[in-house]
Amino acid sequence: MRVIYVMADSMRRDHVSVYGCPPWGSIHTPSLERFAASAAVFDNAYIGSFPTVPNRRDTLLGHGDKGLPFNRWRGLDADEVTFPALLRERGVPSMLITDTQNNVNSPQNLQRDYSAWALNRGQEADRCWLDDTVPLTFPVPKHLIRYAEAIWHQVLVNRAHRRHERDWFAPGTYSMAMDWLEKNHTREDFFLWVDTFDPHEPWDPPQHYVDLYDPGYAGRIFEAPSYGLRKKMGITDRELTHIRARYAAEVTMVDTWFGHLMKKLEVLGIADDTAVIFAADHGTCFDGPGDMGFIHKLPWVGADGLSVAGGRKPKLPLRYTPLSQNATRIPLMIHLPGMSRQKRVRPIVQPWDVTATILELFGASVPENVIGKSLLPLLAGKKVAWHRKAAVLGSSGNGSFAQIMNGTWSYTAWRGERGPALHHMVQDPNCRRNSVTREPRVA
Repeated sequence: MRVIYVMADSMRRDHVSVYGCPPWGSIHTPSLERFAASAAVFDNAYIGSFPTVPNRRDTLLGHGDKGLPFNRWRGLDADEVTFPALLRERGVPSMLITDTQNNVNSPQNLQRDYSAWALNRGQEADRCWLDDTVPLTFPVPKHLIRYAEAIWHQVLVNRAHRRHERDWFAPGTYSMAMDWLEKNHTREDFFLWVDTFDPHEPWDPPQHYVDLYDPGYAGRIFEAPSYGLRKKMGITDRELTHIRARYAAEVTMVDTWFGHLMKKLEVLGIADDTAVIFAADHGTCFDGPGDMGFIHKLPWVGADGLSVAGGRKPKLPLRYTPLSQNATRIPLMIHLPGMSRQKRVRPIVQPWDVTATILELFGASVPENVIGKSLLPLLAGKKVAWHRKAAVLGSSGNGSFAQIMNGTWSYTAWRGERGPALHHMVQDPNCRRNSVTREPRVA
């Protein structure tokens, strides 16, 4: 069995055309649309542990952190057993190709159990290059850029010498994956994880992608805006339109290169007998319906309306909010060998289920501590008894919280003395009315 798992960091569900489109317009994702035509499309896939590194731990381990419901932002302990290690026991080689550097740079070591791994360096503050000729410039006030000054300068240095599209991160990472496939496609068994940080900010794709959505824009450019309330940051409606355009441009860039990867499978003659899984770790917010006025995603904001701003600590007291559905509900699609038409899958699923699915694809037994269940019976149209009644998601790190969502209701509890919150996600998507008292039975 050959299995390819493709992760797109911060990919909003409504920016993948098979799921519809955001209220501000359609998004060009023709490659994912073609892929979905012969894949299982999961309509109710939710995150588990939040955000980036905890999500990858979810899938690698199939369960939460030791003694905690969710994974924390940390590396692997020596006694933690990952699915690549279980595949290795069966003689299945595994490969990680990534530009999501915060998963593999010290102290994170999520690459540990792969047969081999490769990092396309340079995302965010990856200290991969020094260049004193690159000036430190600020396209907007410093506090409206999420990174501290030194980190922002490293971002500028890392991307200063791009010339061709393959020099951008997602195109380069997909190119590395295609090169790997050329050399390994004759293997009867392999597992390949392709992990791109895009469309996570900074939103800095080649200009021709931006021009698909907002050509001729001449205002302030927010490539990596601070997290927080958009209006509190003084971002105008016109600037917000361009922010959305830059993100959409990154989505289309990822889609384009995902299409190149799928074409490579056809050219190599393995498209018909390779399982491909496409997923995101979470979504993000752009001050639209259900976004509660936020840019980006965090379950809290400082007293000044900001939560990640220029590397500064947030101003107290913090205001805690549930995570938006646009951050918690994710795209998930699976194509199995032999599938020729689209199948919509309704039950609620989460990353731990992907772990069990990958193991079953290779005929490996699923350890008892894996809290997910294989999705293969659902893909085969079988009735299963384990349907989740709700998604349980959250964080066991700083500001830990747990959120339970079923498509209609969202119940959130935070560590500490704050009381819980219950919101009707259809009638109150911006979470303005806490219904805990009015709906005690539901709570």
